Parts: sequence; C-alpha cells; structure tokens
Amino acid sequence: MSKNNIEQAELPLGGEFSEAVVQPPGPRLDVQFVEYLDNVELMQLCEVTRESISVGESFNWINMPEEKTLENYWKGVVLMRERSLFLPRLDGQIAGSCQLVRPPASNEVSAFRGEVVNFFLAPWARGHGLAKEMISRVQDYAVVHGCRSLEFSVRSDQLAAISVCEWLGMERWGTKKRFAFVNNQFISGYFYTKDLD
Repeated sequence: MSKNNIEQAELPLGGEFSEAVVQPPGPRLDVQFVEYLDNVELMQLCEVTRESISVGESFNWINMPEEKTLENYWKGVVLMRERSLFLPRLDGQIAGSCQLVRPPASNEVSAFRGEVVNFFLAPWARGHGLAKEMISRVQDYAVVHGCRSLEFSVRSDQLAAISVCEWLGMERWGTKKRFAFVNNQFISGYFYTKDLD
C-alpha cells in the first residue's frame, strides 16, 4: 500500500499506533439551474435523453426522436419563461434533467404552485443519490420563488421516481388508470403534492 493511501490516526495516550485506510473519494455530484445551454451541454443533454428513452424510463417519448428534434426541444425549454431547467452532473458530466413549471402570468389563481416535470437520470448515473439531490434543489428553488405547493405526476411503473417523491414527503392524492399509453396498453399514473409553506 502506498504512503499516499494511508492516513495515520492520532496515537492515543498509552495506546498502540494504528493506521486507517483512506477510501477513494466518491463521484462528484452537482445540480445546476441553467438558463442557457452551450453546444457541449446541449450535446450531453441530448445523449442522456436518448439513453433514458432507450430504457423506457422517465421521459415522455416512446420512439427515439431525430437529433434535430431533441436539440430544438431543449433549446425551447430554456427559452420558456414558465420553465426552470435543472441539470444534475456526475463528475462534471450531465446525467439527466428536471424542470419546474409554473403557471403563466395570466393564471394568477394558480400562481402558488409549481409542477415537477420530465425528471430523469441516465442509467449510469443512478444509485449515487443524485435524484434526491436534484429534487431537493428544485424544491428549494420553488420555495425561494414563491411556490407554496409542489406537484408531480408519474407513471405507476416508474418506481425510482415514485421512491424519490415519497422520500421528499410528497403525498399521493390520486390515481389515474389511463395515464400513459405504452406498447399498446394503458399504464396508470399517480399524482403527488406537497405543501411548501
């Protein structure tokens, strides 16, 4: 074992000298709110979107869209005033996305709420706590920007997203049998909400 991998523990009074092995650092996790996508970010975001679609999880597309369609979609997201885009990163690489959607200015009676949509992680980014990090960041942002209620709807077969909702303390208030139509069959969906005040 190299010297760099060993950390010497303090020697207790009258005790034996001991050594502790330093574990390698875990992956670097980060979640960013973004208002602009440069070309590299756009390319990475399109790639993780395709990966998510390919495993049939956490995104609304069933068939793989053309590259230009994906690019235009993400370019449009950052231009929409009512949408706030969050990008999780694992060791600097974009690993998924999440959007907070607020009602348009013309809908004053619903201005108190925000909805989490298009929440997904690439398969290789799962299992590190990044989904919880992302949804927590979205919740904090929603509070700071005046949301008093957070809402989320999810297909009943997307168990990881359901687990994150329930970890966040969201309450399931409804079920819809015909929530999504995938592979020629209807899939039910759940509706979640959480008061933020």
